[in-house]
Amino acid sequence: MPKAQIRGWSRAMSQTRHAALELAERLAERLCHDISSAAQALTSGLDLMTEAHSEAEREEAARLLRDALAAQKSKLAYARRAYGAGAASDNADLAAMAAEQFAEIRPSLDWAVEAATLGPTGSRALLLLAQIGADALAAGGVVRAVSASDSSWIAVELAGPRIALKEEVRAGLAAEPFAAGLGGRWIQGAYLAALAAAAGGSIVVDESSIRVILTPGA
Repeated sequence: MPKAQIRGWSRAMSQTRHAALELAERLAERLCHDISSAAQALTSGLDLMTEAHSEAEREEAARLLRDALAAQKSKLAYARRAYGAGAASDNADLAAMAAEQFAEIRPSLDWAVEAATLGPTGSRALLLLAQIGADALAAGGVVRAVSASDSSWIAVELAGPRIALKEEVRAGLAAEPFAAGLGGRWIQGAYLAALAAAAGGSIVVDESSIRVILTPGA
């Protein structure tokens, strides 16, 4: 192999390793942020339990702790399904998992997914799309999750008073590398872009929808 070709191959491999390392770093950072945020509610509940002076106060503190533990468990399960190794999933299971995440936030979820089951990539992509859609509707609105019956495409359609898909998410969806000034939510778009690319798919983004085009069953 010519030296010039070897140098080019080595440089490409180095860039690939750097991109993979950056994706892992940003993913770990984002997951730790989400987990620590949920853990703060547990701390608050424990503080109330310690300071309780009556049975009613102790019962309220116990309720807060139960709610915080349930929320923590739900967030961890969602993150594991969205960012983990992935497996084919039943539509109803994904719908229930997504609905839990929308229970305590302003946007509502309209689950109109037609595919009975989704493959490993489609399942994770759909959960990531729902999460991205919710973040884009901080002022409230509706995140409508849809798909083709054969799961050849999945999408979220957004409706609300103010749709704001953050710059860092757009950069991630376009597979642009992380750069100074971009926030931690870059990883949501970047991970989704990596999933789609690995499955031979693509992403189409406009002002009110994000669509992932995949091979049926992916």
